[in-house]
Amino acid sequence: MTKVNGWGLIGTGRIADDRVLPAINAYEGNRLIGVVSRSQERANTFAKKFNAKHAYTSYDDLLKNPEVTVIAIHTPNSQHAEQAIAAARAGKHVFCDKPMATSAVDAERIVRECEKAGVTLGVNFHNRQMPCFIETRRVVQSGEIGKVLMVQLEASAGVGAASVAATWRQDPAQAGLGTSMNVGTHVYDILRFILGSEIVQVSAMFDTAPHVMETTSLTTFRFANGALAQVNVNQSTPNPHNDFVIYGSKGRITGRGLTRSREGGEMHVHLNDGTTRSQKYPAINAHEACVVDFSKALLEGQVPAATGFDGLRSVQLTDAMGKSAWEGVHVRLAG
Repeated sequence: MTKVNGWGLIGTGRIADDRVLPAINAYEGNRLIGVVSRSQERANTFAKKFNAKHAYTSYDDLLKNPEVTVIAIHTPNSQHAEQAIAAARAGKHVFCDKPMATSAVDAERIVRECEKAGVTLGVNFHNRQMPCFIETRRVVQSGEIGKVLMVQLEASAGVGAASVAATWRQDPAQAGLGTSMNVGTHVYDILRFILGSEIVQVSAMFDTAPHVMETTSLTTFRFANGALAQVNVNQSTPNPHNDFVIYGSKGRITGRGLTRSREGGEMHVHLNDGTTRSQKYPAINAHEACVVDFSKALLEGQVPAATGFDGLRSVQLTDAMGKSAWEGVHVRLAG
């Protein structure tokens, strides 16, 4: 355990600029040591903007810097595996954007190499830091609404978000899946978090032909605890609700406008005895909260909220979803 986390970041895109680098600098136990971009000019701009000591165009040079103790990976999805493995082999902790990899095989390699190197692996599943989902998990786990029977959830970035045709997110070789990985991974993970149970069966339908980037993903999940979930993730519908409903044997939880981290909403708990309570939840900077959680975990020798295992389970799930949608079959996963 070190007294200061020395961060290095690879990938100077919008999320790094808008959320991750400000979050790193916001925590007093962090120091931003270096940033990597393919463009020296862009690396220089980011280093100056966020007060990094070094601006690199070589990832190897960043990994060789002894001041760097943790790497943040915010590059196209297909690059995550090799970059995370290189960081682990260099003895650096790894904070990886979602999805952790574009295939379960690569995700398993990342977990294995990080375990072998004895470094901490975390994933940017920042929805776990949202107060509404923390409270939802508490209510579910307390048994207040009884046994969870069914979940219905929508998560959509809206129709305008699909107009990113010129970016790597529209290239299957770089992105893997479309909206399932771009938007869906957060809510698939949060269902595991809330229910405290693994998904054991998947039935998915996409709006596109096999291996064409989907903008609508409709999926049914069966959980090991018997709960079923209907999940609509898309970047194709205008004016989405972004709601969720969890039906239990003793009541239900309804979240209005809460499934996207940058938006606020309200939550209602309705019990079978007629009791009802409501709570408004303004949007928070969930990315910052996730970075702070990982930073504190490193300094205190604790386990981060979203681990490499969570990243692996997520990729195993999206692999299964692709198989289900493209082959028209139900797919089972290990519980």
